[in-house]
Amino acid sequence: MATILTSWLFWQFVILNFVNVLVNTARSLVTVKGGKWGASVMNAICYGYYTIIIVITATYEMPLIMKCIAVAVVNFIGVFTIKFCEERFTKDKKWIFLATAKIADNAIVDVAEKLKMLNIKLVYTPVIVNELYTLEIFSNDKKESDMITAVLENYNIKYSAVESKI
Repeated sequence: MATILTSWLFWQFVILNFVNVLVNTARSLVTVKGGKWGASVMNAICYGYYTIIIVITATYEMPLIMKCIAVAVVNFIGVFTIKFCEERFTKDKKWIFLATAKIADNAIVDVAEKLKMLNIKLVYTPVIVNELYTLEIFSNDKKESDMITAVLENYNIKYSAVESKI
């Protein structure tokens, strides 16, 4: 085992797999958040590069368990790294929470007061007085979104959040 870990081939295997994880994780993000051209280019690069990984994995003489452990560790570190960077460099987005609340008048007033105390803007409209209300709540960042979610869940109000495309 010590000779495997000190072998240049082992470290090539690890490095090539690490690059594969980074590229594939980036591909996933581009596929979800990007356009069709970006997603197509990333897929082409990933699957072309993956052919190299398959050949190396099949031809490199190393115990299967070592290959599995190396690939698992590299995947954990690579995905964690990409997601960490994504969180660090993603700007806060504005969100609109849309909710329909089956709630009494006094409870909707309470919800509105709690959100206003947190400096969160909202509009609520009665659909059926003292029974059913629609709410539009505006969030400027993740912190506000977390506070909104906490208040709504405290009152058992179902909601959806839509990114505001300004």
